[in-house]
Amino acid sequence: MKSIIPLLFIILTGCSSMSVFQSPGVLPKGKTETGIGASFIGDEDEFYFVNLEVHTRRGLGKNWEAGAKLFGLPALSGGVMGEIKYQLLAQPFLVSADLGASCLLTQDLNYFEGYPMLIFGSDRIYGGYRGIFRNAADDDLKLDLNYYLHGIFIGGKTGTGLYLRPEIHYYFRDIEKGYIIFGLGLQFK
Repeated sequence: MKSIIPLLFIILTGCSSMSVFQSPGVLPKGKTETGIGASFIGDEDEFYFVNLEVHTRRGLGKNWEAGAKLFGLPALSGGVMGEIKYQLLAQPFLVSADLGASCLLTQDLNYFEGYPMLIFGSDRIYGGYRGIFRNAADDDLKLDLNYYLHGIFIGGKTGTGLYLRPEIHYYFRDIEKGYIIFGLGLQFK
């Protein structure tokens, strides 16, 4: 329990987008996918709610896709994120690189985050690496915080039309300390 308190504080004071809710494939040009999702931190004994998000993705052309997310707990704080994905391989399995950036402005601090990600697998089962690099500063730039997490994840998609995306993430700052994040998304095309 005590080990989760610092992560909860960081997330809830400036929510990060903790789950991916996408596969390595890109949408065809002009097609969109929209959904909602929730993320939870797992502990030995229980789960803690982290945030909600609304997300949409759109195919831009051959191998390119763009997305946007609104995330957080509106009563506390929330952010906006944009990302671009490029599909590197289609055979023998899908591989994509994704880069996201988010911004969150609160009364106390301004947060800026970068999210590099590598996703591989298929449209139904996927996994990969994701980093979260955060910089936060007050308006006078007297307080400057830098924080980073690296993580691996696995997820899936079940259903057609309206479908679920369950995910499990393991984020860590160093070799000895990690956090398990569970995500559940509901999406439609």
